[in-house]
Amino acid sequence: MSAHLIASEADAANCEPGADPTHAWPSLEAVLQKPLSLPRWVGWRLKAMATIVVVAMAGVLLLAHWLAGQPRFPFSLAVTPTGEVRLDTADYPPLRPLEGKTLQALGIDHGMADAHPALVAPIPPLALFPSGRWLLDEDGLQRFIAGHVGLSNALDNWSPNGVAVRLQLKGHPDAPILIAPRGWAGITPVYWVLAALSLVVASMGAMVLLSNADWRYGGYALLAVTQAGNLLLMALESNLGLFTPTWLLTLDTSLRALFDLLGAAGLVHIALLNATPGPNWGFKAAAAWLSALAMWALHSSLSAAQGWWLLQLGCGGLALCAIGVTFTEQARSPNPLHLLMRRVLLIGMLTWSLLSLAVWLTRERPDLNLEISTWGVAGWQAFVTSMVLIAPYFSRTRQVQREFMLLAASGTVAASLDLLFVAVFSMGQLASMAISLMLSMGLYLSFRRWLLARLPRPDSLSMEKVFQQIYRIARQIEVQPESACPAMSRLMRDLFDPLDVMVAQGHLSQVTLDQDGGLMLVPVPSLTASTHARRTVLVVKHARRGQHLFTRDDCALAQRIVEQLQRALSFDQAVEQGRSEERLRIAQDLHDDIGARLLTLMYQAPTPEIEEYIRHTIQDLKTLTRGLAAHTHCLTQAAGEWKRDISHRLNVARCELDWQMKLEREIGLNVVQWSALTRILRELVSNTISHAQARRVQVSLSLQGGTLRLVVCDDGVGTAPETWSHGLGLGGVRKRVKQLGGNVRWSTLAPHGVCCEVEIPNFAGACPEDQIEHAPGQASGHASH
Repeated sequence: MSAHLIASEADAANCEPGADPTHAWPSLEAVLQKPLSLPRWVGWRLKAMATIVVVAMAGVLLLAHWLAGQPRFPFSLAVTPTGEVRLDTADYPPLRPLEGKTLQALGIDHGMADAHPALVAPIPPLALFPSGRWLLDEDGLQRFIAGHVGLSNALDNWSPNGVAVRLQLKGHPDAPILIAPRGWAGITPVYWVLAALSLVVASMGAMVLLSNADWRYGGYALLAVTQAGNLLLMALESNLGLFTPTWLLTLDTSLRALFDLLGAAGLVHIALLNATPGPNWGFKAAAAWLSALAMWALHSSLSAAQGWWLLQLGCGGLALCAIGVTFTEQARSPNPLHLLMRRVLLIGMLTWSLLSLAVWLTRERPDLNLEISTWGVAGWQAFVTSMVLIAPYFSRTRQVQREFMLLAASGTVAASLDLLFVAVFSMGQLASMAISLMLSMGLYLSFRRWLLARLPRPDSLSMEKVFQQIYRIARQIEVQPESACPAMSRLMRDLFDPLDVMVAQGHLSQVTLDQDGGLMLVPVPSLTASTHARRTVLVVKHARRGQHLFTRDDCALAQRIVEQLQRALSFDQAVEQGRSEERLRIAQDLHDDIGARLLTLMYQAPTPEIEEYIRHTIQDLKTLTRGLAAHTHCLTQAAGEWKRDISHRLNVARCELDWQMKLEREIGLNVVQWSALTRILRELVSNTISHAQARRVQVSLSLQGGTLRLVVCDDGVGTAPETWSHGLGLGGVRKRVKQLGGNVRWSTLAPHGVCCEVEIPNFAGACPEDQIEHAPGQASGHASH
């Protein structure tokens, strides 16, 4: 985002009254550098997404149809610590007494069930492995492939009607069984769960790519496809077992290696995508993808151990590159996405290292190696899949994200420790699991507070303080409508502690999130609810000083604040409208009733002096009613009326007025300010006329630095102010000055006289331009009468 597109809070605060500050603000589309309206699932996006989902579902059903025609063992097998294969559990009732017996080979009959076996297929322990991806011993890999090749050769004449098989058991007569096709009912729930999860993950990658319509998001889409492929292969292998075809075994080993390397390259791609755009972005991403493909092509020409270590170190190296990118970008430009991705990558890197170490340490123990290759890899895939699924929704809800990440990390650490204890210390499964859970829970409880402090946490600002700020902002906007943006910016900073708050022109109906929770767009309330008036938006960037993302909870909180502030402004407008109508009614009644009576008395006055006095009283009444009916008063216009009123009263009392006024700028007075200042001046002049016996009164009115000073001095015979008894008059003056937020002080003058000084700091308001243009007099001047 270029600097000339950004409008700071200070820019909004320094807008001159009467000017339109929105001309200095960029548009919201320019700040976001993309159209305001998010892409909708209509048109080609919807058609493409529907096509992808339908094709993927059709593929899952076709694989299930093929799987239904494959043979199924009515029992399960396990590997003993001595490297023998035994019957574990049996679904076939005649075989249940044989559970725990050692199985040496299968005798395949192509005729009657009691005929002599036509072919004997030995079952090595490594044949039970679901995949050859995690076998690092060359001889072991060859035995793994040979075992499945023998079974495939034995079932060359496989008939959908079934085949007779004799189980050759150690120390026990052969047990004949009939192996029939699996059928749709024989497909285990594991297949449907993993296939459905694979479909969801692939759809998520397609949805992110289509919704952004940018090839750069292909890295996440490809990462999702690799995880979906791994899940689908696991779903097939969980049902095939010993009868996995040789072509599928070869394809599985190659595809899993490719998926792991491409997934690691996808992490580098995503880290670069969230980094600051640079000229070499495409070259770095391409280098990661080409490195993954080169390592995949090289690994097939190496021995099993060398190829396995190449894959493990290659995936780890690419993940470290992604972590390095997040570290560099966080130091250059703080971003919560970098922190979040770095933590997830570090947890994944630790788990990957523990899993690789456990597989390498148990290479001489087929039973332990089988457990780790089956359940350890399944746990790892579940962890990675969950991260891929939750990544687009990091900004949805804070509580679910925090607890999910902590529990996922604890469960992954527990599974890794369990496998490591079994591999290194040859512990029993129950003891190893108990110790692993105890240690992982201990680590979780020990570091939970530290971890929560670095994950999105509840807001530190209490709701009471938020309410107080909303009330103050509403009062401030009423006096200075142009202060809405700076006031709302301060509230957003206090509430979310963002990295930056920008002001932009745009219209939003409600608070929304952008850039995966990196930005929160907050519409600024205004005094009027019209569409034209609500065209200012705050772009709040990165919560907690760039440490966290904005969540849906943050969005809901900001929306409630905007709604409450708008209600407060609407309520105050309604109250002020009622007050204005009541003042207008009172002014109308005074003009129609009291004015008419005074006019009658003026024409019936017995002397010219009384007639002149009533005439000036009528003029004062007109000034009062005009002030009550007006919403705002310019200070120069109000000062002119005050001067005329004081001049008339002092002339009657045969007293001279010295009027001085100096204003640095024109301001507007609301009804409260105008009424208070009018009554303060009236009361001070009345006291001078009634008690001081003065011959000269000096009134000085000045406005400098936002502070209003009113000084009234006389040359009368008044006594020391400390001896006065404060009645309703002086008490009223103090009360009205305090209402305006100022203070008042009386003092004596030499050789005689009394001076009253009223000082009101932060006395400011906005005077409408039409009143300023027609205001009589100048902003500063000196007059004597």
